[in-house]
Amino acid sequence: MRQSLKDLIDNTIIYQYSIPHDDKKIDGIDLCNCEDDCYDYSSDENLVELIYNSIIEYSFNEFEMTEYDYSTLFSRALVTKLKYKEWQDETTKIKYGFYGEVLLYAMLHHIYGANPIISRGYFYNPLENSETKGYDSYHLIENDSEIELWFGEVKFRDTLMSGAKSAIEGLDKALTDQYLETNILAMDNHRNDLAISGSLIETILESWRENPLIKIIDEVKKYNMTLVYPVLLVYPDKESDFDKKIRNTVNKINKKFKAKTYDLSINYKLFFIFLPITEVKKIKQEVIEWIESKKPLLS
Repeated sequence: MRQSLKDLIDNTIIYQYSIPHDDKKIDGIDLCNCEDDCYDYSSDENLVELIYNSIIEYSFNEFEMTEYDYSTLFSRALVTKLKYKEWQDETTKIKYGFYGEVLLYAMLHHIYGANPIISRGYFYNPLENSETKGYDSYHLIENDSEIELWFGEVKFRDTLMSGAKSAIEGLDKALTDQYLETNILAMDNHRNDLAISGSLIETILESWRENPLIKIIDEVKKYNMTLVYPVLLVYPDKESDFDKKIRNTVNKINKKFKAKTYDLSINYKLFFIFLPITEVKKIKQEVIEWIESKKPLLS
């Protein structure tokens, strides 16, 4: 990741606290088995710039970024790595899913220190002309004490509950052995694009290639991996008091959705990342303007 992009993330996405928070009397999300994280942001302009510039890293692994200039990569990304059709009207463009996905990518990579296994753009197929299927992120934390697969979800919606409902209803599918297996196997079609050479994901895929009858989930268990599933919600809230924003967010979600368990046979960590902003549509409109005016990219 470019240092200039890291600096922009630091200047834009501002960690406030995790919940539950006893001093502030704010509960956590009942569905989650980890603390939820709450962020503010510095300005609309910085957020637009962050989304705009993160498209390159979202689309390409770092080794490819050294071979081409950024403007060339950006132009290629719009055509082959994410759903963006310049000829479509603004209403259609605002519905694209990449705005939140590139933001999730940037936050997991830089703020949470989860290295990308593969940039999400490699899963996009221009022939399908549809949003990319699967998890919204593919990241990894691998060291002597823990191996965590960070496969998350993001909703960047006009209302809090629209995003929360969509994300939570998807957990029944996302947190299953079958879906996890399918997403890991999907990486086999992109072996040359994996960003983490020598990782255990490569080892697991190699074992499967040698013996396709083995179950991927059994290999995941063998290495005692944990699925970490962050759910990033970006939503509008014009309340001036940040604590009230988060308190209201938690109360609304907990009132609608109760704690439950999921059909996943490996350890998992589920938590929300909250980023309330002033206006969702305005941010997306300005990203579109930046794209179509070909604003200069960070170097």
